[in-house]
Amino acid sequence: MFEPNWQLVSTVIGALSALVGVPLTAIVLYLRAIREDQRIVQSDMTRRVDKIEAECLRIDESVDEIERSYTPKEEWVRETMLARKQLARLTELMARLQVELESSRALAAQFARSTNAIIQLTERLVRGLTTPPPNVRGCESLQ
Repeated sequence: MFEPNWQLVSTVIGALSALVGVPLTAIVLYLRAIREDQRIVQSDMTRRVDKIEAECLRIDESVDEIERSYTPKEEWVRETMLARKQLARLTELMARLQVELESSRALAAQFARSTNAIIQLTERLVRGLTTPPPNVRGCESLQ
């Protein structure tokens, strides 16, 4: 039978390992560098997107403030008076509701109608109620 020459086999394996090992090590190091670069780019992009979102929010708030600052006094007074009328109607409605509840006539029907009216008035108030802009003068008597 054929007996292998172990010295020759080890020499061939040693030569092949040097031919395969060096490029394989270079490939591994290259892939690690690519992965690290991708992590850096991703964190940089995340930071940039966060900055852009923060700036968009800041710009949106600035635009809202400018719109509030340049609201004409007459428009603000008109909106405030409308809101006060709606609050007065809501107060009257609550008083009527209290009287009806105390007299206990048609309790369930009145409660449902009143609740719906309160919800509708409140929704209108939330949409229509504004605060006075900081540069409006002469509206101190409305507060």
